[in-house]
Amino acid sequence: MDWNDWQSILRWRAIEEGDTDGALLSEERRAEATARTRAGLSAENVSKDPAGARETSFLLRRARWLEQEVVGCNGSLVRIIERLSVASGSKTWIWLGWAAAAVIGYALAGFGQDVEFNLLALPLVGLLAWNLVIMLISLVMEFQKESSSAWLEWLAGKLARQNGERGGFEGDPPTGLTVDQRFALLANAPAMERWQRRFRAWLHIAAALLALGSAVGLYARGWSKEYRAVWESTLLNETQAQSFFGGLFTPASSVLRLPLPLDQLPAMHRTGGVAKTPAPALPWIHLYAGTLLVLVILPRLLLAGLTAWRAHQVINRRMLSLGWNSYLVRTLRRIEGGQEIITVLVHGTDATPGHREVWSRGVRERFGQMSQCEFVSIHLGDEDDFAASWKPSHPRVVMVFNLATTPEAEVQRRFVLDVKQSLMSSQRAAELLVLLDATSIGNRWSPEKLASREKLWADMIQGSGVEIIVAARRGGI
Repeated sequence: MDWNDWQSILRWRAIEEGDTDGALLSEERRAEATARTRAGLSAENVSKDPAGARETSFLLRRARWLEQEVVGCNGSLVRIIERLSVASGSKTWIWLGWAAAAVIGYALAGFGQDVEFNLLALPLVGLLAWNLVIMLISLVMEFQKESSSAWLEWLAGKLARQNGERGGFEGDPPTGLTVDQRFALLANAPAMERWQRRFRAWLHIAAALLALGSAVGLYARGWSKEYRAVWESTLLNETQAQSFFGGLFTPASSVLRLPLPLDQLPAMHRTGGVAKTPAPALPWIHLYAGTLLVLVILPRLLLAGLTAWRAHQVINRRMLSLGWNSYLVRTLRRIEGGQEIITVLVHGTDATPGHREVWSRGVRERFGQMSQCEFVSIHLGDEDDFAASWKPSHPRVVMVFNLATTPEAEVQRRFVLDVKQSLMSSQRAAELLVLLDATSIGNRWSPEKLASREKLWADMIQGSGVEIIVAARRGGI
């Protein structure tokens, strides 16, 4: 899949995870999209992260179906999708940069004095040395161990907060994140890494164009004026010059089968402002241009291709590792599940119809849409008596706590452990979850405060082997 396909998938994931109440995309439409595109995929055979080929094919089919069948019918959804995008480089600036590199390369191709082509006046050695160093560094960077850059994570977080501040979407999802923020957290870091890697490829192309501009400059200047080749140096004598130019031009001479007239160099030596016998410049221009082609232009273009290929490869791996398992399982279970009864133990919270609707939705997303909830209320202070007398009738149990409550080890943690012990001792294949109810605070608390309280609960229950999920409804109940 290409980057545009991944962006489409991430947009729909952000919408579904941020729009928990179905205000933008109804539960019926989500279920229909899954049913029409899953091609036999079920929650039970979804692979663990990273996602596999079958899962990614399903995600792409589902995103395309939603774009074709849903987007045109919902103006609010259209506006949301249009603004869910990541920062990208301007192609205009890329082309301007490449043009500037070619012009600079052309300007560097100064021949020397008047009609003489001074072999040592061109910055060829400097260009070759600089390109060699940069290409070695690039190869090391491309094949070093992949790791996310701290500055990319920081920038992604900044962009996520900026995206979340844009208007047009009211309320917070269960995790305290809006659709915009959720998309930013999913997409910004991979997008920045992709841009960084592609920028390196663009720089390789710019370096190749700079060298190409120098080669073109050589021929352009020789088109309307006859140049004669000479050389002069304070550091090199005639023997040393033959060795130097032999080493410099041999690669191009061998690859392109160009003549290398080293025997002409002693007569081309200019001393006292006069050269004994200046040589025709064209063979040396061919050697200069051929050296740029063999040692700079072609390697840089190959590096650009390698960098672009590696960018696609690395970003694809990163995208496959964005925690797809839970999203896929939740999505598929909307259309799965039998007449299974799930026991829901409600601790210290009034189970109003609105609360029960939200809790039931969370349970069905976890265990399948056909699951049925059996609610049991436990009042504060009755935890020990309930755990001692409770005889679980079903293997799957969900414990509901109010997220706004500050958890205590001697109350909530102890109650969870007691319930788990009773469940495991009486039921085969027992499964216990903790559901944190944020229905009354989801649209009043800041995302930071919600995240802090979720972490407090997670730390309190850590080590009990119990999964935690969060349920909320925007706008109150």
